[in-house]
Amino acid sequence: MSRILIIEDERATAAAVKEALEMDGIWADIASNGGEGLELFREREYDLILLDLKLPGLSGEEVLSDIRKENPFISVIVYTNYSDFADIKRLTNIGIDGYINKGPGADLDELVAAIEKKLAPIDGDTIDMLFREFPDH
Repeated sequence: MSRILIIEDERATAAAVKEALEMDGIWADIASNGGEGLELFREREYDLILLDLKLPGLSGEEVLSDIRKENPFISVIVYTNYSDFADIKRLTNIGIDGYINKGPGADLDELVAAIEKKLAPIDGDTIDMLFREFPDH
């Protein structure tokens, strides 16, 4: 079973996401601020982190920077109301694996589908293609 960390200060949003994920067999922990998120990240193993940008205490960007210093490979999806292109570009350079807007019109089913896609193992066709592209490795 996959395990993700939701770092989100809006309790109702975090609870709704957690419930939707767990209905699809994905275990989720919730941290309500950046410091708590980093603490859970350091204590437990996660397959993916869903990260809000506007958090009390440490900002989402600060949390992302710390996570990347400790684990450059874990998938991090930013889930926020803020969609400033400069912010997204800066976060992409730090190392996000996706961005999903949680503003008006956001679809919880789309969020769950995006997370499931990131958690899905590489399919056999992709593995075969990689071996054809890099046969000596």
